[in-house]
Amino acid sequence: MRAVIQPREKYEKGGYAMMPMKMNVPVGRDGWELVTCPECGRECWKTPLLKAVMVQGGVTALCTACVLRR
Repeated sequence: MRAVIQPREKYEKGGYAMMPMKMNVPVGRDGWELVTCPECGRECWKTPLLKAVMVQGGVTALCTACVLRR
């Protein structure tokens, strides 16, 4: 399977959203929450934008490495 990374359209549902990994971004920004990737357990940052996208429906949040591995 090949992943295509592109901006999400308003009408789209489902798919994967990438969370920045703590090993790549050691210090989070305002509003970022430290969580673990549900697939691999790595520490990741849940951003306010990610929270908004997840509300739209059907999005699975994974760390960047897990999304690229799909």
